[in-house]
Amino acid sequence: MSNRTTVFRLAMLAAALGGATTALAQTADRGCIELKTVAEVQETYVDARGNEATRLVPAAKVVPGDEVIWTIVANNVCTTPAGDIAITNPVPEHMRYVGSSAFGPGSQIVFSLDGNTFAAPDALVVAEADGTRRTARADEYSAIRWVLPRPMGPSESMMVRYRATVL
Repeated sequence: MSNRTTVFRLAMLAAALGGATTALAQTADRGCIELKTVAEVQETYVDARGNEATRLVPAAKVVPGDEVIWTIVANNVCTTPAGDIAITNPVPEHMRYVGSSAFGPGSQIVFSLDGNTFAAPDALVVAEADGTRRTARADEYSAIRWVLPRPMGPSESMMVRYRATVL
């Protein structure tokens, strides 16, 4: 695939996902949790005082090697608390998870190699062609799951985030 095609496909992916829901919320209170996923990149700029600073801006155009910051915001749209919440998000195709970048205040964060079975990083094992086994590398994770620490109250929001590099 040419670099031009890659840039176009990834730009379209970023634009399409900018406001799309790609994550899945699993909760006992079905329908109470709405998710919004946003793809952003970090931009360096000079502030009003002349100091260099950074900010997140929509990922309108990404190329191989760029790092995309994925933010998932969960909102409880019900009038009652929602409990037992887990947010599961696949790492997008043509991207690789950046190790130790997953964040979610108080959440238990687990990973998957196949999108079905989740575990702590040290419990994820890959079988090599020669039959030996090794701990999976972060760039091999295919999905991330955040298990929220407590119920979300009515109208409450929570944000989780991770970084992935464009291939």
